[in-house]
Amino acid sequence: MHASLERTTSSRMASRWAVAKFRAWCGKYCLDTFVRCDRWGVRLNIGICLLAIVTFSCGIARADVQSETACYVYVPRDGSNKPIKFALRTYVDKDLKKEVGAFVQYNSSKENIPLVFTKYVSTDTDSPDLGNYEISRVEIVDKKIAGEYVFIQSGAGNTQGKYVVYTKPKSGKKITFMYTGDNDVDCKIVN
Repeated sequence: MHASLERTTSSRMASRWAVAKFRAWCGKYCLDTFVRCDRWGVRLNIGICLLAIVTFSCGIARADVQSETACYVYVPRDGSNKPIKFALRTYVDKDLKKEVGAFVQYNSSKENIPLVFTKYVSTDTDSPDLGNYEISRVEIVDKKIAGEYVFIQSGAGNTQGKYVVYTKPKSGKKITFMYTGDNDVDCKIVN
């Protein structure tokens, strides 16, 4: 009996040593308010964790996001088909000055097609102050790339200089959509 009591005492001491080391580690990384140690081991104190998550998420997860909508149209040359229109909605984090999301919506459809930013290329050759660029995005449908959009701004911000070249990946067919302007009454995102 004496041997089993000695083993129990030594395992308790090892356990206490591990708990002390863990508490020291927690204190070093400011986690000791989230963890409560007792004789059964380490348990998370759920109430404190939830409070900390709510506090930190409210204080840190703020962003000033601005949304912009632009509309584009493709008019078939033969005039037999109706024009194809789409509205582009982009979301930009104003603090980071980066795009955080985008989607297109065709012909007042309720379906949003998500776009993923792939690259930005400045096309200013003579003067860097003109603001000419190409932005490439791919559309995702059923978790696959279904097409590529290249948004082009040329001509120092003129409406005539804004257009989109859409490429279908399977056929390689390209369609050019022209910018319709900021005052297009048909340019709406349908929810």
